[in-house]
Amino acid sequence: MNSIDFTFLDKEILTQLQKRGMSINESIQLINFEIYYLSYRDRAAVRKAVRLVGEDKKQAIISKIHMNKRKSYLAELLANENKYHMESCNYLFGV
Repeated sequence: MNSIDFTFLDKEILTQLQKRGMSINESIQLINFEIYYLSYRDRAAVRKAVRLVGEDKKQAIISKIHMNKRKSYLAELLANENKYHMESCNYLFGV
């Protein structure tokens, strides 16, 4: 996957991972694995949806799965960032 092919959410995930200290190559590999790799459950969902709507909509179904994975992964990163930021601030104010 080229960095040119990244969507806006992929770039947001990339910046969040870089804020956590990951290199660009590590971040790209993680994005490829977490988002673009279809797990067994994802492939089963694709097969089920293709049976319902037809083979011509397969790429659109896969794109929707990728988008849902992007949104959930970014939400998880942002939630963890806020949680850890608050813990570090609470620690600093407690000292």
